[in-house]
Amino acid sequence: MDWLAEDITETDTETAAVENVEYCNVLIIDDEEDVHAVTKLTMKNFLFEGKRMRFFSAHSAREARDILQKKDKFALILLDVVMETENAGLDLAKFIRQELKNRFSRIILRTGQPGIAPEHSVIRNFDIDGYRNKTELRKLDLESAFYTSLRAYRDICQLQKHREILEQVIDSIAGISQISDLLSFASAVFAQIKLVLNLSTSKVLIDSTEAFAISKMEDKLNMFSANADSVRVLVHSEIKELPDHERKLFEYAMEIKTNFHNDNYYVYFHHSDRGYDTIFAFETERTLARSEENMIDLFLRNVLLSYENLLLANAFEETQELAITLMGGTMESHSKETGEHVVRVGLFAMQLAKLSGENNFYCERIRLAAQLHDIGKVGVPDHILKKEGKLDADEWEQIQLHVIKGWDILQGQDNSIIKMASNLVLDHHEKWDGSGYPNGKKQHEISLEGRITAIADVFDALCNKRCYKEAWPLEDARQEIINSSGNHFDPHLTSLFIDNFEIFAEICVQHPD
Repeated sequence: MDWLAEDITETDTETAAVENVEYCNVLIIDDEEDVHAVTKLTMKNFLFEGKRMRFFSAHSAREARDILQKKDKFALILLDVVMETENAGLDLAKFIRQELKNRFSRIILRTGQPGIAPEHSVIRNFDIDGYRNKTELRKLDLESAFYTSLRAYRDICQLQKHREILEQVIDSIAGISQISDLLSFASAVFAQIKLVLNLSTSKVLIDSTEAFAISKMEDKLNMFSANADSVRVLVHSEIKELPDHERKLFEYAMEIKTNFHNDNYYVYFHHSDRGYDTIFAFETERTLARSEENMIDLFLRNVLLSYENLLLANAFEETQELAITLMGGTMESHSKETGEHVVRVGLFAMQLAKLSGENNFYCERIRLAAQLHDIGKVGVPDHILKKEGKLDADEWEQIQLHVIKGWDILQGQDNSIIKMASNLVLDHHEKWDGSGYPNGKKQHEISLEGRITAIADVFDALCNKRCYKEAWPLEDARQEIINSSGNHFDPHLTSLFIDNFEIFAEICVQHPD
């Protein structure tokens, strides 16, 4: 009956092409051709949830192994017990479950010799879903077996998909929570929301072309928005500064305080334990099903907690930076130098650290820490700091003590920036040749942050007016740094500074006194 099997397969394929229906793959494994033909003929018009059956045939366990090791996924396997050997079918069932690790395909054993493999022992010892006599080839019997098996296969696949979705959501949340800047965070969330949307649906794909989040923290608004072309971040904005559509959705969410659909948007509302309100809205092509909303809500609940923590961390860093800059600037104003001096020294130090290959964390710390390099001047009398003439020996000794006083002020603080600041406060007047103060350190005995800050501080002092001198031209200051290489300054750092001098000159221009 080969003509029958071929005719059925071609007809099904042509019909599917016209109707654009999906398939359920069914593998028939039997050494009797009549069993293949009758099964296909009986079930050729059977539909399960709109899907047609697509039949594959194997006439021996060996042939079936070859087929099963390919990438085709079979919803249902109809498996003969006795083929090449009396236990060929049973051995193949073990192979499917144990070696191929296939726990999804439903297996129905069929036999014409039930005495060889008794039903109760087979069902007990083998991971199968049914045991039928080959005489049960009537349409009613087959349809019953197909319905039961295909429903089980569908449910198992859905459970596996939900597991995969959950794993992906957790991975997405974990990845996003590691991001420390708002712009990168916004880009990552937009990319992941589209992935989670399409993992969450069993229907047509959901395409989100726009997403945005707005958070109200105390009296400030923070927002990021993203689409396929750009990412935008607004920090500490007023509500009137928000785009009209985003503002209306935010105001309505604040009014009803729950999730909702609006036109083509799904809006998720989150109220945190800290009392902050945040919404996340994204555009969809259709209204989400409840199961899809649940998965999206799980993702967004954790993402928005990360967003809130990121905003709080940024706010803390801004406060910390402001406090350090004000403290450093106050020390400089005490000696008639401007707050811009400490900002410039911090920027010089950061750029020189980058050029020397330090990581971003180190570079950002030294930008702030270097602003405290002269904090010990708070303990130096005003008449010495503001003296316009040359200092005598006693006054010079008092000036030198500012590094010890600064180190004393900063000691004992469990903060990475303050710890770095205490090192560079103590070391930034040490010299490469050992002739500096307070400890006469030389070369690599001096901390890296101390060696970097030494160049930054001297260069800025040369380029700007002081009570005891006029500002030097940039080129003269550059030459002085070169002349001091190997005696005052680390030669390697000096080379980096001179080779990239335009970077440091630009900072001087951008941050004048």
